[in-house]
Amino acid sequence: KYINQFLYMKLDILLPLKFNHPFTYESDLQTKLKKGDYVVVPFRNKKLMGIVWDCNPKVPSNIKIKKIVSILNIPAISISNINFIKKFSHYNLTSLGMTLKLFLYSKGLESFDKKFNFEQFIIKSFNNKKLNKIQQQSIKNINKYLSFNEYSTTLLHGITGSGKTLVYFHYIKEAITKGFQVLVLLPEIALTKQISDRFKEFIGHEPATWHSGIKDKDKKLIWNGIIQNKIPLVIGARSSIFLPFQNLKLIIIDEEHDSSYKQDEGVIYNARDMSILKASIEKIPIFLISATPSIESFYNAKKSKYQYIPLSERYKNVQLAKTKIINLISSPPLKGKFVSQSIIPELRGLLEKKNQILFFLNRRGYSTYIICYQCNQRLICPNCSIGLVYHQENNQALCHYCDFQMSLKRKCKDDKDCKFSFYGLGVEKIFEEVKDIFPEKKIQIFSSDVMHSNSKSNNIINAIEKGDIPILVGTQLISKGFHFPNLNCIVVINSDTNFLGSDIRASEKNFQLLQQLSGRAGRESNDSIVYLQTNDPKNKILRSLSKADVNEFYKEELDFRKNANLPPFSKLISIIVSGANRFEVDKVCRNLKNSFIIQDGIRIYGPVTAPIFRIRNKFRMRLLIKYDVKLSPQEFLKKWINKNKIEANIKLEVDVDPINFL
Repeated sequence: KYINQFLYMKLDILLPLKFNHPFTYESDLQTKLKKGDYVVVPFRNKKLMGIVWDCNPKVPSNIKIKKIVSILNIPAISISNINFIKKFSHYNLTSLGMTLKLFLYSKGLESFDKKFNFEQFIIKSFNNKKLNKIQQQSIKNINKYLSFNEYSTTLLHGITGSGKTLVYFHYIKEAITKGFQVLVLLPEIALTKQISDRFKEFIGHEPATWHSGIKDKDKKLIWNGIIQNKIPLVIGARSSIFLPFQNLKLIIIDEEHDSSYKQDEGVIYNARDMSILKASIEKIPIFLISATPSIESFYNAKKSKYQYIPLSERYKNVQLAKTKIINLISSPPLKGKFVSQSIIPELRGLLEKKNQILFFLNRRGYSTYIICYQCNQRLICPNCSIGLVYHQENNQALCHYCDFQMSLKRKCKDDKDCKFSFYGLGVEKIFEEVKDIFPEKKIQIFSSDVMHSNSKSNNIINAIEKGDIPILVGTQLISKGFHFPNLNCIVVINSDTNFLGSDIRASEKNFQLLQQLSGRAGRESNDSIVYLQTNDPKNKILRSLSKADVNEFYKEELDFRKNANLPPFSKLISIIVSGANRFEVDKVCRNLKNSFIIQDGIRIYGPVTAPIFRIRNKFRMRLLIKYDVKLSPQEFLKKWINKNKIEANIKLEVDVDPINFL
């Protein structure tokens, strides 16, 4: 594992610590080290793993330098990945050391000398499905420019059910046949089961999958298979872009619009954008796949920065679901209920024909507002500035931000038991109402509260696919790429609540959500329908959905963004300051604002309290930087932040290209 011969060298070693620079060490090992080699070095009475960052550092002669302990006999991090670390760190305003840490799966590195059997991941053949004319034409158009040795970004924009997967399968097959490695990114772990099944049909066995739910034993196997170039295909979550591929030649981002690609804790980054950066450095093609592309991706495609490939028909000519807007003012539910009386007879008829129905509400729990009518107090999370949500299944009040739980068996004034009233709406309440309407039918809640374990999730998904569960009540989790062949009716309980809030991306997110949701219906039937219950039937998003004209929405939204000078016509960087003392947080924000030197094309807004101003007992304030798309102000902003003294009890986070504004 380690070799010995004396070659004295001074080397800069980058360590996975919160530093933006490497540390100089001396090597007396018997092999000449090169850039990217893994080494073990002493650091503050510990031994740490790092990589060789520079082989010719300038070091003053009077400085005492520690010696490298050992070199790991593992393929070095490539020069292209070293460049990726540099550019990733620069763009996201994070340290080089913390960026390196994303690449170091220590259990994989430690297990490199062990013997593994990769037979289960070797692809011996491919099962092809017949492509329709539009898919064939799409492949012809892509072939005009695509090369596995040249960078290109392709936006594959196909309506839901148009067979986008079959198009990118074609290029997966081509890449693997040539001996290359392929990475497919997914936004949600819950999608892995269905996507794996599709790949199983395609390659004859389960593909290698990588996400936080994978056991360490399997992770070690997959990590070693990737670094030894024994595993050609990996399906994974956002962290997969840091895996040690040796011959990666194709990246595919499925559901590229999904906000789950944004890592919003620790090192903050967007896996989609960083994958595009990685592809440009590696000089390889990348595909962005979506029925509802992000505004930025759609704009880049229309400006010819990305190649644009549309798929306008569903596979096997299956028709899109019809959309029917239900005006809740003229067709209201019964008092205290939420499903319009006008559609219940139609729903009964659909169930009699063995169709599945989904009732959709993007709120977990039973009630979002809990108040004791004896002491007249609302139940608020003690750690966050937000109300607790009642979950009927376990009779508890939960915080959806810090996971605080409170039993409802509690005392209020005069040592009397609290008497609670429940207001607001969650999927559990809809489940209860639907159960009253259809008492004879089996009903299943489909939300992250239920789909939190792989085995339980897989059992539920299998039962839905077989048609054993006729009625679903679900949150946005169900909109993320699932394929349920019998699902031919969707009822959106309250379309209006999706448009409320201060998020500048609210219209985009909610158009994508409702469009993706509509696409879950009628994937194998020409007779499907989506009911949009609303108090505002003239809303532009609902109008676009009812007309099945996505381009109308993109045109209107881009016109609005241009007039307001919002992305993609400008860029944003959010500075979030948090701490246990709200006055110290406010002071740090104001010092930052006052020390900001005005620059052409760069503006600073705030400070303001965040919409949820306290999470996990930390008060939160925000500054927002808006700058011209032609500028790259990261170096200027880094110097500005560094010249401000930030106490250890204050946390400062930088979110480049923010998606959420909580």
